[in-house]
Amino acid sequence: MPHAPADNTAGIDPVTFEVVRNAFVSICNEMALVVAKTAYSTPVNEGRDFASGIYDHEGKLISQGEFDLPAFVGLTHLTVPEVIRAIGRENMRPDDIYMINDPYVASTHCNDIHFVKPVFIGGELVAFVSATAHWSDVGGIAPGSLICAARTHFEEGMRIPAVTIYEQGVLNEDILALLLSNMRQSWERLGDFNAQVAAVRAGEARFHALVERHGLDVVRGTMAEVQEYSERMVRAAFASLPDGSYYGEDRCDQDIFTGEPKAMRLTLTIRGDHAVFDLTESDGPAECSINCTIAATTSALFIALASILPPVPINSGVMRAIEIKAKRGSLAWAEPPSGISGLPATTMDTVTSCVTQALSQALPERGVGAAYSILNCVFSGFDERPEFQSPFINYVWGFGGMGATESKDGTAAAAAPYGGSIQTIPCELQERRYPVLWRRHQLLPGSGGPGATRGGLALDELVEFPFQSGVVSCIGARERFGTPGLFGAGDGATAGLIINRGTESERNLGVMALHQPVSANEVMSLWSGGGGGYGDPLERPLERILDDVKDEYISIEGARAQYGAVIREVDRRTLAFEIDVAASERLRSERRAAR
Repeated sequence: MPHAPADNTAGIDPVTFEVVRNAFVSICNEMALVVAKTAYSTPVNEGRDFASGIYDHEGKLISQGEFDLPAFVGLTHLTVPEVIRAIGRENMRPDDIYMINDPYVASTHCNDIHFVKPVFIGGELVAFVSATAHWSDVGGIAPGSLICAARTHFEEGMRIPAVTIYEQGVLNEDILALLLSNMRQSWERLGDFNAQVAAVRAGEARFHALVERHGLDVVRGTMAEVQEYSERMVRAAFASLPDGSYYGEDRCDQDIFTGEPKAMRLTLTIRGDHAVFDLTESDGPAECSINCTIAATTSALFIALASILPPVPINSGVMRAIEIKAKRGSLAWAEPPSGISGLPATTMDTVTSCVTQALSQALPERGVGAAYSILNCVFSGFDERPEFQSPFINYVWGFGGMGATESKDGTAAAAAPYGGSIQTIPCELQERRYPVLWRRHQLLPGSGGPGATRGGLALDELVEFPFQSGVVSCIGARERFGTPGLFGAGDGATAGLIINRGTESERNLGVMALHQPVSANEVMSLWSGGGGGYGDPLERPLERILDDVKDEYISIEGARAQYGAVIREVDRRTLAFEIDVAASERLRSERRAAR
């Protein structure tokens, strides 16, 4: 079927359509700015672990902002409809604000708190605005609420169904007191609470201003047309691909209670302008907290589409062109009370990896190797410094290598695809706010997956606990299985977490660690995974390998082992290296013949 461009199909001229469509994005950007400037917790105000959104009166996603966490894109397609279902449209009033974090119907894990506000104009409900942020603690058995060993969500913190936290402008102080009394560092949680409330109020005010400027009919028409526009673009992209079935598979390191890996398996079937993403062959549920909710699975799929297909405004219109199949109660569709707090750093990434693998087969010129899995790490304890004298929770993430494309090496030490908008929290700022010292924060040589284009390098960190005793928890992956490469490329290097590495008191905690004690002056070595490569490593140009050696991205030994390149050091101080072209070609020919 033909796909009309965005024009006057909704009775709106193209210029007005673009103005209003981009105004939606600007409103979301302003909500994000309010959260960034007023939230209390470091991961939110510095790390930008938040998102915002605009929805139509039915709860269909219309727009998100330019600074919003990709992980929240797909799941917000489900969040507001759940709020409407639970609260009831007939019970909604102006100045209401609703709060929800229920992972099984509307969120990722319990730490991600969503605030939703209805927008009334002339007494009629016409839209919703939302603000989402990751709270550093929501209760549970360990600080940070990221519980790798949780068998159920009851161990992971407060599970909040849709509740009316502000009723016609009046705060429900009983609900707020109940929540805060079950969360650590409640003063910080209250600061983030107020930031998100301020954000949705700002979003509502800007939406009203937009309607006043362009009229309700134009705004409504644009809300409908932007979904049609995205659907047409996605369908056109699928129609341009060869019909067929494509397969992707990736594994989480282990269910920590069984020691066995857990696999996500995807079959992508493209027929004309429609695509079916079938995850029904994925493994059954894990006994620990790596189960993926259907909201997170949907979001991971959105992220993969956005990374490979031509640029498309991501909204509910995209869902009309795709079908997701998964089994309830499986690894890809967790049901209560399965543990889920670890999904963003584990199974969510494997869904994205499976989709990018499959799409890369259908569209190799836009294909991309898999990215590392983020390391979610929590340091907590009591800050004994004289100016603090208080408990603390320091939630940080370990960035890593992105996958390579056909023409470019993967980005080094970047945020994982689901967290593409978050920022590195400066080491100096963390040292000021928390009793930790960063001894090392650098790229990890040799960690990118070898290929014709190389995967991005991992991040290597060394953190000292100089002032107090405390505990460390971590949830991550890629410690056992490296990040998959594409089309004959190698996998990225694996991740790890070791206390006092290389000493007699060395303790290998691994990237799935819970509430492990650390003492004053102990050091933690934490390194992430590298990105997957793209294409045959023996086809990588020799001059690019030489540049990698000069930049210390790989060693001379690594160049020979991974790429069949023979390089000799002349003077490292002046970066003088020589590549033996003839010897390299002989070595490469021998390796090709041995395959």
